[in-house]
Amino acid sequence: MQLNVSGKRVFDKGISFEAKYPVLQASLINERVIVTFDWMAFERDIPARNLFCYDRSGNLLWRAPDIGMGAVDAYTGVTSDEPLWVGNFAGFSCRIDEASGQVLETRFTK
Repeated sequence: MQLNVSGKRVFDKGISFEAKYPVLQASLINERVIVTFDWMAFERDIPARNLFCYDRSGNLLWRAPDIGMGAVDAYTGVTSDEPLWVGNFAGFSCRIDEASGQVLETRFTK
């Protein structure tokens, strides 16, 4: 379920917290808030690692690792809730373990 976002703020369905970076997308999946941050807010020339997971109070649970694609390695948003799939700017779709944030599978899509 998509949540409302504005700047660095995530809010909706009893959830309200301020994040560290500008938010592109936030989804509530099994009581976890999956947030894709604007990759432009991260250091250049290295993977952005811009996919984070929080509890409903805004406490960080995990940060997804990169997939080894260098500077173009940044997440673009959730494409499927169950199982959790997210797009990646490098042209991959990535299946993420929602409990740990680990990348379980990648599929080249471009």
